[in-house]
Amino acid sequence: MNKELDKKIDLALSKKKVSINKKSVDKNFLSTLSRVATELVAGLIIGTGLGLLIDNWLETKPLFLIIFFFLGAFAGIYNLWRQLSGNGLKIGYFDKGKKN
Repeated sequence: MNKELDKKIDLALSKKKVSINKKSVDKNFLSTLSRVATELVAGLIIGTGLGLLIDNWLETKPLFLIIFFFLGAFAGIYNLWRQLSGNGLKIGYFDKGKKN
């Protein structure tokens, strides 16, 4: 009788561990996905906003909007690459052979 109860308890605990691991994987995926969206959108919004401000100031309507849109997109992708490659918020260039 005790052996059957122990088997049921072990089975229930093993199922619980699997569900906890799935939740942690989902949280990691969602945090990474939200980081991707935030980096890209922030770069585009800031770049577009700066382009519009400069265009209104200098009265050159589409020129700086287009330039800063692409600069913002590049900055967002670059920040995303730094985060996903493990460099995070470190400043400067990184030597792949050297551990920081």
